[in-house]
Amino acid sequence: MLKPFTKPLNKIPFLILLFMAINVSALESDKKADFQLDADNFLNLPQVENGVARVKFWDNVSIQQGTLKIKADQAVVYNGKDGIQKVILTGNPIKLEQFIDASYGKINIKAQKIDFMMKDDKLLMSGDVVISSKIQGQMHGEKISMDLKTKEIKGMKSKDSSNRVRLVIPGKK
Repeated sequence: MLKPFTKPLNKIPFLILLFMAINVSALESDKKADFQLDADNFLNLPQVENGVARVKFWDNVSIQQGTLKIKADQAVVYNGKDGIQKVILTGNPIKLEQFIDASYGKINIKAQKIDFMMKDDKLLMSGDVVISSKIQGQMHGEKISMDLKTKEIKGMKSKDSSNRVRLVIPGKK
């Protein structure tokens, strides 16, 4: 009997997440900008697997590529003949910010770990993840992934946590 009234309510979180995903795309010029990583220490790890070498950076890690800015405690860069494949970041927390466009502004992300799959345009974030922007509010979750090509965002709680995914959009003032 209540089914016709509850069905539209189920679409609201989906529409909010869809709108958020559509707007999470970086400036095209960011992808063409130089990737710059600075840190206090580094170690070139001698093992090369499938043509991919690893370099570990730690202490005061900072990455910039166009408007993308990242601060982390540690980064492991996987570099192959076609360029950087992925960067695995850890921190307490990692801070990432990126300017999206003039109307959207910038997005800020905090997490304990970020796997940035540059080759596949994917972000896999875990550990008290918070994504915030002035327009979209805040999304919290233990694990959140973003497909930067399709703009899909997926959030989930970890199996050993009671913390659920939460979206908070500020009310109109």
